[in-house]
Amino acid sequence: MKVELQITKVRQNVNTDGGNMKIRVKTFAQIKDILGADSFLECQDGISMRELLKAFRKRAGKFEDQLFSRDGDLHSNLVLMMNGARIYEEDIDSLILTEGDEVTLFSPVSGG
Repeated sequence: MKVELQITKVRQNVNTDGGNMKIRVKTFAQIKDILGADSFLECQDGISMRELLKAFRKRAGKFEDQLFSRDGDLHSNLVLMMNGARIYEEDIDSLILTEGDEVTLFSPVSGG
């Protein structure tokens, strides 16, 4: 399945037409610099989390190695969430996104 995403500006009202849906993507710090500011993505109905991550990898371009391994897996030091719940690598393939879902990607803060 070919994944085509169209970035649209963040809006208060989200509407769908036909076979497309919109999901909200929130990014922070370095990831925001690589993938861009928070936005709504317009994508095909029934897109999987794995397909969304493939689109993120493509969007990251020359910075993809900062987010993904050579195998295409999200680096384990990054946190992926869907609708406020943490998503783990073993669950990525089984998750299907639906209209209005919110996906958040960030690197936990550490220090002392």
